[in-house]
Amino acid sequence: MISFKDYFLVQLKRILKILPGTIVMLAIFAVLCGTIAYALINNESILAEHQRYKLGVVGDTSDDMLTMGIELLENNDDSRFMLEIVRLNDESKAKAALREGAISAYVLVNDDFINSLNALSNDMSLEYFATSGQRGITNVMMDEIADIASNLVVNSEKGLLSLRKQMEDAGYPAEVINGNTNELLALYIGAMLARTDMAEIKDLGLSDGLSTEQYYSISLSLFFLLLMSFCGVSLFLDDKKATHKFVSAKGLGAVRQILAEFLAYFLMNLFCVEVILFCVRRLSNIGAISSESAEMIGDSLFIKSEINIIPTIILFSALGFLIFEAISGVINKCLAAFFLYTGMAYISGYFYPKSFFPDALQRIGGVLPTGVAFRYMEGLQRESFSSITSSRMMVGAYISLLQCYLLIAAYTTVCVLGAIIVRGLKIRK
Repeated sequence: MISFKDYFLVQLKRILKILPGTIVMLAIFAVLCGTIAYALINNESILAEHQRYKLGVVGDTSDDMLTMGIELLENNDDSRFMLEIVRLNDESKAKAALREGAISAYVLVNDDFINSLNALSNDMSLEYFATSGQRGITNVMMDEIADIASNLVVNSEKGLLSLRKQMEDAGYPAEVINGNTNELLALYIGAMLARTDMAEIKDLGLSDGLSTEQYYSISLSLFFLLLMSFCGVSLFLDDKKATHKFVSAKGLGAVRQILAEFLAYFLMNLFCVEVILFCVRRLSNIGAISSESAEMIGDSLFIKSEINIIPTIILFSALGFLIFEAISGVINKCLAAFFLYTGMAYISGYFYPKSFFPDALQRIGGVLPTGVAFRYMEGLQRESFSSITSSRMMVGAYISLLQCYLLIAAYTTVCVLGAIIVRGLKIRK
């Protein structure tokens, strides 16, 4: 008779044989995920420093009213939070800057426009130039920004000049004209400043309140955990029906076989995570990687407590175990695991912010095992209270951690039961 304990110890011995190669493979994946994370996060950091749209203003802006309007846009209007005005003297330089991406668009203030403005004519308007390629959010935003410039600068100046012209024609003295002009200007400025109360701007981060660093550190850490379960595929390569039938004949059925193998497989994955984090801490101590990067990796995997990562490792271990148990052949196992992992990770938003996907695709990605794991880690990251049952955020959707635990348990149970059924079929054949 073969006991559960003896069979479990045999599985641990098998793991010890393949562990060095598994750790080497895992280290390669860790470097790959780390490189991707560094590129993504640092690229987003650069964008964050230049997050305002740049609008070029080309031409002579020496007119007092025009200069004042531009300065008000730069310093007082709420558009200054998303708009940076770049003054250019030459249109050729503006075109070059537009081609190089240094500016998002430019507005041309030519002599005809100035003359039309001074003549109180409406036959000329500001010329607005942007790239003629794909029409994305930048082009839409620049349309709105150009409209702000047109309304606040051009129309207000026309109003002031019209008032001055009418009062001069009526014979009012200069001091009265200046007083009324200043009063109208104050009304324009007051109307512009009142725009602050018309909308409330909230920064929701990259997705549901997560910052870029938080989002990508979670998504790529989870993808690394997926690949980690893939690294243990060699444990299933010498899987033989004859061995399973022999063990079953000795009194250890499919259920206990699978439970013993799965427990050993899970412990191997958990040990590998500890090894990687130990290496990260050591590299941080000797200065090979920055302390901020080390903390980010640790915070992504072990949020609040190292115990919190265990449900995710259990889920991914169960998923990988089912795939490797159900599929025969080395190449088939590797290809199936790779394409399933990559596909589920993509749909669940591991490589691209899930908030950019259609609602239907977001719902599908959210119910996949990869999506449940992401929601669980996201909930831990955004949790503002210590309750284990809920995650209440400043912004973003409500996340029930209890629901995540139940879904993880359900998926794990389904995967293990599936592996038991497959093993039972192998034994009966």
